[in-house]
Amino acid sequence: MTKPSCDRHKNLQMVPFSFAYSTGTISGHVCPVPGCGRVHDEEGYFDVIEGKILRAESTKERGTSVTEKILKVIRARAGM
Repeated sequence: MTKPSCDRHKNLQMVPFSFAYSTGTISGHVCPVPGCGRVHDEEGYFDVIEGKILRAESTKERGTSVTEKILKVIRARAGM
């Protein structure tokens, strides 16, 4: 298997990585950029935040709520 590139840092190949999780050991690749922490396995890209795996569905939901909050502030300041 070839090393995937990070979806946030397209020019960097990820490093092989495995860690123990509550459902078992996860083997995949991790981004070498300090602070990025993006992980890739056979199911795709994800983040591990505070010991919890956040797959694309979770990050999309989180991003949408942040976007909605920003738009709400902008609208309030514009008097809409």
